[in-house]
Amino acid sequence: MKLNKYQKKAIVSSIMADVPKVDKTKRRAAIQAEVVKLMSPAVRKVFNTIPSALRTQHVGDLCYDGYSWVTRDVIAGDVAEKDIKAICEPYKAEDETRYKAERSLAGVVEACSTLKQLKERLPEFTKYYPTEEAPTANLPALANVVADLSKLGWPKGAK
Repeated sequence: MKLNKYQKKAIVSSIMADVPKVDKTKRRAAIQAEVVKLMSPAVRKVFNTIPSALRTQHVGDLCYDGYSWVTRDVIAGDVAEKDIKAICEPYKAEDETRYKAERSLAGVVEACSTLKQLKERLPEFTKYYPTEEAPTANLPALANVVADLSKLGWPKGAK
């Protein structure tokens, strides 16, 4: 069975849907808590009483949940921009790992023109394959792709 672009995208989307999503609301709260720890005592006191009186710092896509911006700013007060960037680095690395795994998976899927090729290359994702009767399901993955997705928690709820 030949695979079209829609089927390939659907396969990748379905597999990625089984990789746990990052809770951007909790992420933003964690970033804010770390920033508050770095504030001087006087600024922390202002933060606890009138947080809107303090300087804010943009943290970019780290707080975008795919649907809406949770908020892209944290209240920085007197914390240096470089310190906030350092706090955000692990989160950026986490997002980059997820993006690379998805791109790697998409690359393998896009390289296959038939279902047979896909089954040979990615047998781990059999439940995502399209079938002749129901031609839009999803497909399997190569060793590094599977390992990358497993590190991210694929499939959800599995240990």
